[in-house]
Amino acid sequence: MEKLTSSLSIVASPLALVLLALFGIAALLPAVTVSAADCNEAGSLTRETYLPAGAARTRYFTLYLPPCYENSQQSYPLLMLLHGSNADDRQWTRLGFIKALEAAIQSGASPPMILVLPFGDAIANENAFGGNSYDSLLIEQLDHARQRYRSDGRTAIGGISRGGFWAYHLGLRFPGRFVAIGGHSPFFDPSHVEPRYNPLELARTQDLGADMRLWLDRGSRDFAAAGVDRMHVILSDRAVDHQYVVYSGAGHDEASWERHISDYLAFYSAAFMVSPPSNSGAERRTETGRELWIPAAAFAALQTSIGRDQLDEILAGAFDPRLALSESAARRLREQGIDLHRDTRIVEGENLERQLWRDKLSFTLLPFDELRLRLRPLWLDGKAVVDQIGDYPLIFDRGAPNYHRDSLTRITLSGTTALARGTRTAIDAIGLEAAASGIRDYVSASDYFHVTNEAPLADACPQFSDKVLGGANSLCMKREHASLFDILNVDVVDMTGNHINDFGYDAFEDTLTLFEETGIKAVGAGRSRDDAGKPLLLSHNGNNVAWLACNAIGPYYALVNEDPSALGGARPGAAFCDRAWLEDNLPVLAAQNDLVLLTVHYQEFESYTPTAGQRADFRAFAEWGADVVIGTAEHKPMTFEFYRTRRGETAFIHFGLGNLYFDQNFWGNKRFFLDTLYVYAGKLVAVELFPGLIDDRARPRLLTGDDQFNFLHYMMIQQNGF
Repeated sequence: MEKLTSSLSIVASPLALVLLALFGIAALLPAVTVSAADCNEAGSLTRETYLPAGAARTRYFTLYLPPCYENSQQSYPLLMLLHGSNADDRQWTRLGFIKALEAAIQSGASPPMILVLPFGDAIANENAFGGNSYDSLLIEQLDHARQRYRSDGRTAIGGISRGGFWAYHLGLRFPGRFVAIGGHSPFFDPSHVEPRYNPLELARTQDLGADMRLWLDRGSRDFAAAGVDRMHVILSDRAVDHQYVVYSGAGHDEASWERHISDYLAFYSAAFMVSPPSNSGAERRTETGRELWIPAAAFAALQTSIGRDQLDEILAGAFDPRLALSESAARRLREQGIDLHRDTRIVEGENLERQLWRDKLSFTLLPFDELRLRLRPLWLDGKAVVDQIGDYPLIFDRGAPNYHRDSLTRITLSGTTALARGTRTAIDAIGLEAAASGIRDYVSASDYFHVTNEAPLADACPQFSDKVLGGANSLCMKREHASLFDILNVDVVDMTGNHINDFGYDAFEDTLTLFEETGIKAVGAGRSRDDAGKPLLLSHNGNNVAWLACNAIGPYYALVNEDPSALGGARPGAAFCDRAWLEDNLPVLAAQNDLVLLTVHYQEFESYTPTAGQRADFRAFAEWGADVVIGTAEHKPMTFEFYRTRRGETAFIHFGLGNLYFDQNFWGNKRFFLDTLYVYAGKLVAVELFPGLIDDRARPRLLTGDDQFNFLHYMMIQQNGF
């Protein structure tokens, strides 16, 4: 066998340090603690031939044997790595994997292993299965390698692009044979091959076992992204533990894969360690769970609440013509001792959601874990059920626990706030407490309340000066009025508004400093480009949320800039919604977090529905990785969309929330929505709506009665077409 050159071992020291750092993947992988190799020799690399049984031609493969293999009796784990289309068995060597492995073995960062690199030739691109097809040849070649070389029985498989398809195809079809599967820009497509051979379908149906490690990665500019993301969604929906990484700026090319060879090696090395990864999901719940049931309706329902008396009567056996229950829900409630009226509407489970959407005055009772995005939790007597558990009748100590308070995070989002012009005068007249009184109780119940602030602080406010950049339409806020944010317990302030620099850059920085000093987190703007574009990372009750905010329309002086020669010079300000920046960063954040939220200061329209351009842009943001996309600049409340992405997830899009504090007194401009996201155990399970009205330009409050019904009917049916 041909020995690897000695120069391969010399590079061990610096590369080993990089491997130990794992390029930021340390949070995803357990530490690899392997003693450094006792042997000072290099491993051996040869190109071998192999004649499969019944085959007419010889096959090639590249073989790597670890240092001192020939002079020992030790057995080793075996790793098979598959090349991509239009490549051969030398691809992994060309990308530097052998060199990195050799260095890691010598430093102790990786265990010695046997490496098999098959050459697929044209057969690797054929969608044929069985007989002398590529998958059969690979299995036979693995068996040959195990018998011919000293394998200890542990086998991992991975591949690039088309090779990633084959790795997951074999790994998921024969899960007992492998301890790990790696897919590096793997090509998956639901219609590529028939379901019984398609890795996407295999991931849905196969029993994968708890100990097998799975890895998926792609670049943010990778043409295979949709399939990789779809696989990630399938595995996540099945709660299958796996590692999913998106590399910013990377494509579907050898330059990208070469840059991340150390990460790939770290994954396979960890797979050959004794200890499997721990299931962090089991550690996130510290509170004893109970079985919680809640009232819910279609998202487009024309109500927000039911009464406690109404619920008590239902539970006492009274008939309610608006109640619809699934068959399983009715059975389980009876098992809990609840005597439902014999005429209660019972529908098949799969038809319940359709029934609720058809009759927008109907509602249901369902277990909390059956909430889903197209259903909306209803309040009880105008208050969220999760805020009155102690006195709530539909929570049981027996049955399967489905609700843990320490797994729930609620985020309430609001639209335009400008404590300026007529609103400033109105607040002076009624006072800050009165201005907050209509929404304070509701927004304070959330874990995070968000305000979109348009008006900067200005000591001279409302007097204009030479520094005013916004002309006659400039907005500013009195310093004493900023106390409203404290009264409302604001947690996050969105600073992407197009008026934030109206009174000069010093005024903006003063505003930012005030929020920092009061503990309010700012998103979407900053003193530098990096600060403005930095995601706000929220970690609460085991839920990890990444929040980006940006301004899509300017004006130029509202946008952060570091180039002194550009128009307006260097300045603090809002992050611009640069499409390349979003396309690179949204998928990375999606891979690293449970939920990605994007709030956008989009162009303002005197409309309740989005333009074709706005719809296309918001859908693109969802495709790139945003689970929730919210328009924060629109002065009228706008419609909603449940957008099904190519990765198989449904994104929640709200094109505009409307004004929260603003002095526009038209019918549509003084009506608004507050959206409350329910994030539970790492998933967005529901969105609660607070439809409101601004009284006297300065006091937002809940709409009730006929006003609420008429507004919801107008928005949901007449405008949204639900």
